[in-house]
Amino acid sequence: MRLPSISIFRRVELVLAIIIIMAAANASAAFKYTAVGMDAHDFSGEDIISGNSISISDLYRDNLVIVVFWATWSPRSLAQLRDMNELKAKYADYPIEVVAINVDGQKTTPAVRSKIDRAIEDLGLQIPVIIDEGLEIFYKYGVVAVPSTAVIDTAGIVRYDPCGYGMMIQDVLVDSVKVFLGLAESKQTHIFAAGYQPQKKSSRYYNLALRLNQTGMHDRALENLELAHQADTLFPGPLALRGEILRFQGKLEASQEAFARAAELDSSLTTTWAGWGRTLLRNQQIEQAREKLSRALELEETYTPALIDLGLCQAHLDSIEPAIESLLQAAELNHGNPMIHYYLGQVYRRAGREGEAAQAFLRALSIIYPED
Repeated sequence: MRLPSISIFRRVELVLAIIIIMAAANASAAFKYTAVGMDAHDFSGEDIISGNSISISDLYRDNLVIVVFWATWSPRSLAQLRDMNELKAKYADYPIEVVAINVDGQKTTPAVRSKIDRAIEDLGLQIPVIIDEGLEIFYKYGVVAVPSTAVIDTAGIVRYDPCGYGMMIQDVLVDSVKVFLGLAESKQTHIFAAGYQPQKKSSRYYNLALRLNQTGMHDRALENLELAHQADTLFPGPLALRGEILRFQGKLEASQEAFARAAELDSSLTTTWAGWGRTLLRNQQIEQAREKLSRALELEETYTPALIDLGLCQAHLDSIEPAIESLLQAAELNHGNPMIHYYLGQVYRRAGREGEAAQAFLRALSIIYPED
């Protein structure tokens, strides 16, 4: 690819900055916390293999459902789809379903569709595949890395929600399926172990707040979060989402307080530490932000928002190479996020690596404005 001249290059960076800033509000609303113990978000779509309509709520009435968000550019995605396809075939006579949601991008161009079809053929997929046009399901679930998985039980409750895919996640999935099907004895470590589950009334208010937040009705969302908290004072979700909304409104001290209270209720939630770190970063409390973000990544090393913000912290502290490493890792997990490539471009420019910066900015633009 021929690189643009420096003057054009800087104009591209400026345009990207404006686009990214304008998109940031929508992006923050899209990252919803679909936490373990909560009701799964319903969705439907067409299985491009069979042509049948798929409704997740119809599936989980009688089955354990494994929903995998995947993309053709993610090798880990393809590895997980291969394993899940084999898992479904092995237990074909049992009440278990696997649904693959393709999240290659906002727009499915002919070139992208060709890649999807080729991946389905190469993997020999027999499980339903839904193309997430406009990334509506992606945003509804708040996917932060690709692949990401939601395991939903017959009551429609999310029981396991890992991002990324490795041997440990594979083992937990297989072991838990066996437990669910009655083919193995229950263990304390499996995903159906008793854990905290919010009160139904609190969940309803919380889910309404999520929808209101997505549509920009932030004050009404905060009102419903207060009702959710009153209905279940032990549920950290409303406090964490309150922190996100308050940060968006520029109320940084109140945002920090909300995240701190959420962490007191449950210190094992990656999203709480990551959100707290982002608020501290925005408030220019860089060292404190790095501490919280590192805590998030100790809990879940593939949590993309924390990797992005840690990279920005490292850049602020002039740790350029670690910053680039964090952002590249984030890009590997969520290659379709233009903000990651934009930030990479900024860090490359700071390091004097103009060619790589230009490539990163152009990549961000190509995601926002894909070619047909």
